[in-house]
Amino acid sequence: MIQTIDRMRLANRQELLTLLATAITEMTISARAHYDVDDSVSHLRQTNEAIHRLAGHLRDLCDPNETLSESRAAGIGGQFTLLPPSAITRILNSANTNPH
Repeated sequence: MIQTIDRMRLANRQELLTLLATAITEMTISARAHYDVDDSVSHLRQTNEAIHRLAGHLRDLCDPNETLSESRAAGIGGQFTLLPPSAITRILNSANTNPH
């Protein structure tokens, strides 16, 4: 989670929004993998809550005056704990763009 939060801190606005959008996509992919699992209802509820929170942060951060506070970064990073390491890697790599 620390790596994710550090990456968010270094990101420009576009990269940050891309990270969040990619995280939401990864959450939906992860949820689909649990459709037929015995505890799927519990996992899907947890994933739905995480998607809800990430979408709210994404919406808020579309406002250029909204800052990535430490508490917001921690909240976003906390949602990533539901994802496997490979998904975290894809999220972190999603915003690797050429410097401006």
